[in-house]
Amino acid sequence: MKKHNIRGLNVVEFGEENKQGIIFVHAFPLCSRMWDKQAEALQNDYRVVVYDLRSFGYSELGDGHFTIDSHVSDLISIIDSLKMEKPVVCGLSMGGYITLRALELYQSKFKGAVLADTKAESDNNPTKHARADQMKMIKNGQREQFTENFIKAALSETNYNEKPELVEFLKKMISWQKNEAITGALLTLAARTDTTDALDKFDLKMLIIAGKEDKLTPPEFSKIIYGKTRNSDLKLISNAGHLANLENPEEFNNVITEFLKSFEKKQG
Repeated sequence: MKKHNIRGLNVVEFGEENKQGIIFVHAFPLCSRMWDKQAEALQNDYRVVVYDLRSFGYSELGDGHFTIDSHVSDLISIIDSLKMEKPVVCGLSMGGYITLRALELYQSKFKGAVLADTKAESDNNPTKHARADQMKMIKNGQREQFTENFIKAALSETNYNEKPELVEFLKKMISWQKNEAITGALLTLAARTDTTDALDKFDLKMLIIAGKEDKLTPPEFSKIIYGKTRNSDLKLISNAGHLANLENPEEFNNVITEFLKSFEKKQG
């Protein structure tokens, strides 16, 4: 494992530099630790890079004002600084929004992409209102209630009730995040652009993943991305809600590994 500070971003690298790279982009309001089980599963065969989005985890806060485009610039700076030659990029939820915009702007930088529990559409008005309410909760000191609400909505009902260790890990991860990171990200999410029109312009190979029980971005949104992209595959993860990689890591890792191996077959 190697740790890097790239333009104030906390970046962690696993595996060997000469292997196919994959870079993971985390969800709101978490950090790079959400990818622990993916890094563990893939590091022997791939170069795995995880990082904390600016203001999250150990990355610097900066001025607290970010756009999806500024997060894309950070992602590209990591790829360039580490001299990653056409990595696969995997983003979940907010990480998926960043991934979609990165593909729209810099498709040629990537060999392939994984979009997990995300959507191409921008926020509608009810969602923007909900994000404003969440900001109000954080500013009013209701962090615990915010955290509880988020976890309950993010996990499948079964996992919420039957996986207390996962619930505790999520509570801990959210507790590490600064108020400014959470409120800043809520504004970033509400202001993001719609990338639906770009989907049919993506030529690279893509894997679309959705938890079958995702309530925050139901699988219908993943099916839209699948239907509008030329070279994509769709995998629905059983026993999983919005955080499929954490709720059913074994199945998630299997479909990611299968996707990564497909590039080797193509080359061979």
